[in-house]
Amino acid sequence: MNDRSMDLRVFREAVESTGHAIYWTDTTGRIEYVNPAFEEQTGYAAEEAIGSNAHILQSGVHDTQFYDRLWETILNGDVWEGQIINERKNGERYVVKQTISPVTGDSGEIVRFVAVNEDITDLRESQESLEQERNRFVSLLNAVPVPLVITAFDDDALTVEQANRAFRDTFGFTDSQLSEGSLDELIVDEGTSAQAQKINEQVQCGERIRREVIRHTADGTERTFLLTATPFGSEPHEESLATYLDITDRKQAEEALKQRTEELEDFANVVSHDLRNPLNVASGHLDLLDSAVESAHIDAVRNAHERMQELIENILMLARHGKTIDDTESVALDDCVSESWATVETADATLNVETTKPIVADESRLRQVFTNLIRNAIEHGGEDVTISVGDLDEGFYVADDGAGIPEAEREQVFEASHTSTETGTGLGLAIVREVVEAHGWEITVTESRTGGARFEIEGVKGSNKK
Repeated sequence: MNDRSMDLRVFREAVESTGHAIYWTDTTGRIEYVNPAFEEQTGYAAEEAIGSNAHILQSGVHDTQFYDRLWETILNGDVWEGQIINERKNGERYVVKQTISPVTGDSGEIVRFVAVNEDITDLRESQESLEQERNRFVSLLNAVPVPLVITAFDDDALTVEQANRAFRDTFGFTDSQLSEGSLDELIVDEGTSAQAQKINEQVQCGERIRREVIRHTADGTERTFLLTATPFGSEPHEESLATYLDITDRKQAEEALKQRTEELEDFANVVSHDLRNPLNVASGHLDLLDSAVESAHIDAVRNAHERMQELIENILMLARHGKTIDDTESVALDDCVSESWATVETADATLNVETTKPIVADESRLRQVFTNLIRNAIEHGGEDVTISVGDLDEGFYVADDGAGIPEAEREQVFEASHTSTETGTGLGLAIVREVVEAHGWEITVTESRTGGARFEIEGVKGSNKK
């Protein structure tokens, strides 16, 4: 056996043992040879395929222009490579990565074409599945209304892997801007770069960070964000998920409220000081007059002075208690109610306390709530009114058996200066609402079982301490 014959035998064995489908055709596309892998891949036996045109494999997915370009390429002597969807004998479609190479004769003319087909159906399906999952993931990210970005740690740079629509809209950067360079270079000012670097280091070490930060947008505007950065992956963590909740408006509102509250308190202090001085003088002269003269009008004047004193105290209380609550502790409701009861002139009124549960509150301010509700009940329900304090699912109530509050007036009772009695200041329930809302609770007024007034405070956080 000469070398050429041996080479042909080795070549044939290699072709027939390969896992890729191999066949060749003449220059018209008529099949002249197929290997065993072709039979397995297509379902056509060799005797069925040989002599048939290669278009028996066409699936109908590709148009005429596709095949025209393919033939133009190989007839020009060039190799054609690409993905093509074929059809097996049983009608099942499959995807192959195909290479068609022209074979020339001794004189250089093309005598046949050799095609090698690698079945990539499973790979193609996996790619399509991954693409669908990627698109679904992107859709989910874009559906989140909070700015969200997935980042990777690349040495000292924080690169953007994926940013959702809310992030792009909030910060104003394009996809190309976000994909180039470091995120911190885009949104972090020089003055806060050290803080940003510290955050990156903590996240890389596996810490979950939640912090207020100042970042700037594409147009240079500074805004305040609540940043939550969560690492994922194995340690050292190479990626993180960060959300940027824009709290700029809230911070500005808090600052404005703080300033207004301070101004109100200053004003109240000045007014109360300016009122107390002449009131003290008037009270002193009234005591001198009372010791020298007997008159039925003196008690009326003294009552007016006491009402003015109460009004001054209520103005100060209203100004001071509108602030947010910072100091809270576990407070037993029954003890707090009892202490408040002891500070009020209760006449013949009766108190029923039907709760012992503890809640989380500022105790001194909570006493102001009970003090003013008790005074309100006695003022409007009479000196022999019965007042009850009991539990709600997430709070407590204060009710009485007095005349109650007409439904049409229930929204107005918390307004400053609203009063239905000659002796009331109209500030007691306004103070109650201010303290309740400062705790983050809600207060409503309704009718008690006996037809009196019932104030319900809800949204109260309980305490585990007994």
